[in-house]
Amino acid sequence: MTLSSHQLRTPLSGIKWLLELLQKSDAGNFSKKQRDYLEKINFSNERMIALVNDLLEVSRIDQGEQKLYLQPTDLVMVIRGLIKDKQKQIAQKKLQVTFVTEQEPFPFVITEVNKIKQALGNLLSNAITYTNPGGKIGIDVKVKDKHVLGTISDTGVGIPKNEQKHIFDKFFRGTNVLSFESTGTGLGLFITRSFIEGSGGKIWFDSKLGEGTTFYFTLPIAK
Repeated sequence: MTLSSHQLRTPLSGIKWLLELLQKSDAGNFSKKQRDYLEKINFSNERMIALVNDLLEVSRIDQGEQKLYLQPTDLVMVIRGLIKDKQKQIAQKKLQVTFVTEQEPFPFVITEVNKIKQALGNLLSNAITYTNPGGKIGIDVKVKDKHVLGTISDTGVGIPKNEQKHIFDKFFRGTNVLSFESTGTGLGLFITRSFIEGSGGKIWFDSKLGEGTTFYFTLPIAK
């Protein structure tokens, strides 16, 4: 799996580089219709790169080769950056997103910054994808004992009760979300749990069908 994934990533990176050249008009001027085609090709290529990266992560986890480079990390900055990165999708669906911290300055946590960005990015992306237009997403972080407790809640479609025990399984996708996003891989939450637990934290959730979902996570506070 690892070798095949690496072999796939190399040509995909080449396609990405060539698309960037084309979109910068280095190869000449394009009509609006041609630029639309380029954007669609780029979108599909980015999705394929994300899938290959997820498969690589899963392969490392399954083989016990996952290594996290733990260090003090500004969790508040990470979350604010993720909200900014997702602003286009948030605006398109007219979602109300709030982020509350218990105190300022907020203590750093111990994790690997790129891994926690990916983990929390998966949770925020799911909240955005599976919440109907005009809905609400709430993010909260506070200190609890020697850990930070974070929550990401939404007013989305929720998770069927009989499927909740499988939510962190590889390749699992709820039967009620396929109409929202038909191209998901079902790997995001599996990877998210691995990254959070690898940082010394925990993750769990509450959900009611048709009312929304809240994911909870903890991360150790940096000394």
